[in-house]
Amino acid sequence: MTKLYSFSAEVRLRCAADYKGVFDGALFKVHQPHFLFLAKHSESPNSRLGIVVAKKKVRRAHERNRVKRLARESFRLHQQQLDDLDIVVMPKIGIDTISNAELHQQLQSAWQKLQRLAKKHSKIVPSPQK
Repeated sequence: MTKLYSFSAEVRLRCAADYKGVFDGALFKVHQPHFLFLAKHSESPNSRLGIVVAKKKVRRAHERNRVKRLARESFRLHQQQLDDLDIVVMPKIGIDTISNAELHQQLQSAWQKLQRLAKKHSKIVPSPQK
């Protein structure tokens, strides 16, 4: 059961090409007051997460780390409900003033929106058979 909720290397976007694939081919965008999510269908058998926190958006290192930690944890708990997606999470300016509880709420809402978009899209366009 622990494997289901792990955050291992298979569920991370690791190289620049992985991120570029999502930035260039994003099918889904989810806006939250303090986050932007970009996603596309993944070639891997599970959802993968990448987090981009620019110094320009979040000045202090400890705040950038907090945002990344909360996003990873939220993804870890919700990855089973998501279709096979490559997801990039980008915080917006002002995120460093928000409480952890509020961030969790926004992340949870974003995962649900992303899942709805992916389900709606898969009904319209059947996924290619391998």
